Amino acid sequence: MTDADKQKHVECFGKAIVQLRELRKINREQLAKKSGVKLPLLTSIEDGTADGMSFGLKEICGLSKGMGITAQRLMMAYENFLDEAGL
Repeated sequence: MTDADKQKHVECFGKAIVQLRELRKINREQLAKKSGVKLPLLTSIEDGTADGMSFGLKEICGLSKGMGITAQRLMMAYENFLDEAGL
């Protein structure tokens, strides 16, 4: 996987977080508090600027829990964005 592909994956994951967060009508600060993910990291994930190595399963599970969804639901949204991006 190229660096450009890795960056696209991070961007798609960030889009999934934004979409699901906005559907639940919570802001970044609320999600950061509920999930235990620090606001600067959440911001960089949502903006697609995070290094893919700066977050992992702990953050994925925390973000899911903070939005009141399963990690599977979050990953399904992520996969939808990957499909749209042709990845």
